Amino acid sequence: MLKLQLGVLDVAYVDGTTTTGDVAGFLEDRYHVMRKFAEMNEDFIADTIADHFAGLIESVAQGKRVSAIDMTPAMSKIEERFRDALDSGEIHQSLPQEQQVSAATLKTSSRKKVIKPDESRQAFIDSGMYQASFRAWITK
Repeated sequence: MLKLQLGVLDVAYVDGTTTTGDVAGFLEDRYHVMRKFAEMNEDFIADTIADHFAGLIESVAQGKRVSAIDMTPAMSKIEERFRDALDSGEIHQSLPQEQQVSAATLKTSSRKKVIKPDESRQAFIDSGMYQASFRAWITK
């Protein structure tokens, strides 16, 4: 049985004590970010994987050699969808009101020393490393 896995590449932040894996673990324990993403995008994920396998079957039917099943194109689409969901605030907005990150927190950023009064960032995107290190893959 194949399983879709969602996670991050474990990369150290500038402080040297925290990694993207630590942040992903915290966000998953507290906000269920990846689980929420998977639930909200279940049809998209299923269609993306099904379309990929249909393309492989079509290649075989046309007599093309398919030596290994490379899921990279399908996984890249899922990863892009996750990043877009963070950028749009879609995951944050789907959380119950009591779990949403405060507006005051969204007015801070590790990337900028000062955020202009009319500016804010999306929830779950501070330095951008968590978002950039997100990966999807298939295991047996």
